[in-house]
Amino acid sequence: MLLTIDITIFDQTYMGERVVNYIWFVGIVIATLLLRKPLANLLMRISSRLAERYSYIKHKARIHDLLFRPLERLLLIIFFFVATEQIAGMLDHIAFHRKLSKRQLDINLGDITDHIFLFLFIIFFTRVITRFIDFIYYVRIGKANEDKNRSQQQLLPLIKEMSKLITWTFSIFWILGAVFHVNIPALITGLGIGGVAIALAGKETVENFFAAFTILSDKPFATGETIKLGEIEGVVERIGFRSTRLRNADGSAHIIPNQNLVSQNLINLSTRDNRGMKVAVNIRYGISHNDLEQLITDIKEALPHIPPVKAPIEAHIETFDKETFQLVVSYHLPHPLPNDETLNALRRKVNMKVYELVSSAGTLGTPTVTS
Repeated sequence: MLLTIDITIFDQTYMGERVVNYIWFVGIVIATLLLRKPLANLLMRISSRLAERYSYIKHKARIHDLLFRPLERLLLIIFFFVATEQIAGMLDHIAFHRKLSKRQLDINLGDITDHIFLFLFIIFFTRVITRFIDFIYYVRIGKANEDKNRSQQQLLPLIKEMSKLITWTFSIFWILGAVFHVNIPALITGLGIGGVAIALAGKETVENFFAAFTILSDKPFATGETIKLGEIEGVVERIGFRSTRLRNADGSAHIIPNQNLVSQNLINLSTRDNRGMKVAVNIRYGISHNDLEQLITDIKEALPHIPPVKAPIEAHIETFDKETFQLVVSYHLPHPLPNDETLNALRRKVNMKVYELVSSAGTLGTPTVTS
C-alpha cells in the first residue's frame, strides 16, 4: 500500500497565513544559515575578479578582509526579510492597540518587523559602502607610497574620511525618513536655521576643518616632513580634519589643532640643508683670560674632527650668574643626516668632547644643552 499524503493540509490557514508559507519561512531561514558563507564567498570572488582588473591580484586578500563580514551580514538581513515576507499575514494579524491621550495607536508586528529589517539593511549596506571606500583608499595610498607622491599621501586620508562622513550622513537621513517617517525637507530647513547656532558652538572645530584645507592647498609642509612649532618639533604623521599628528625624536606623539599650524609661525625643517645646534656650559669664575681664549680655540679645532659636524663653529660668553658664566658653543650638522648616524648619537659625541675640554681646565659648572 502506497503512502499517501493529504496535500490539502498545506492550504489550511493558521493566524491568517497558509501552512505552506510557514514551511517556506522555515526553509528559507535554514537555507540562509547554511548557505550564507558560500554566498558571501561567491560575491567575494566576483569582487576579487573586479579588483584584479583594477588593482592586480596582490589586493585580493585585502578586499576579502574588508568586505566579507559586512557582505555576509547584509545577505543575512536580505534573506531573513524574504523569509518573514512568507508569513506577512500572520505578522499583520498580531496587532497592538494603545490609547494615548489624544488618539488611538494601532500597530502590528508586521510593520515593526519591516521597519527593523529596513533599519538593519541601511546600516549594513552603508557598512559595505564604507568598507569599499576603505579598499579604494588602500589601493590609492599604496600607489602614492610607491610613487612617493606626498601630495596624494596627505590628501587621500582626508578624502577618505570625508567620503565616509558623507555616506553615513545620507544613511542617517535615509533612516530618519524611511524608518522613523521624519519629514526630511522640514528637518533640513530646521538644520539650516539652527546651523548658525551649531557653527558658533563648534567654532573651533569649523576653524580646524577649514585650516586642514588651507594646509593641503597651500602646502607649507607634507606628510613625512619635519616641522617645528614653538618648542614642539617632530615628523608629520597624519593631517586630519581637526588636528595634525607629529612624532618627535623620543617617539612621543603631539596632536596639534590645524588652526594653530596656520595661525602661528611654523618652521619646515625638511627644507633646510643643515641643522644648527648649541651646547651651553656653565663655567666657574677664576679662569684666566688667556686660558679661556685657549679653551675656545681648542673647542673650535676639535669639533670639526667629529664627522659630520660642519662649520661655522662658534663659542662665546652669553650670560653671567653669581658663581658661573655661560659659554655657548654652536655648530652645524647636515640635513638629512648620513644613514649610519642619528641626531642623539652626534649630540652625545659633541657634548662629551666639550665636556672633556672644559673639565680638563677644572672650570666646569653645570652643563646644559640646547639645539
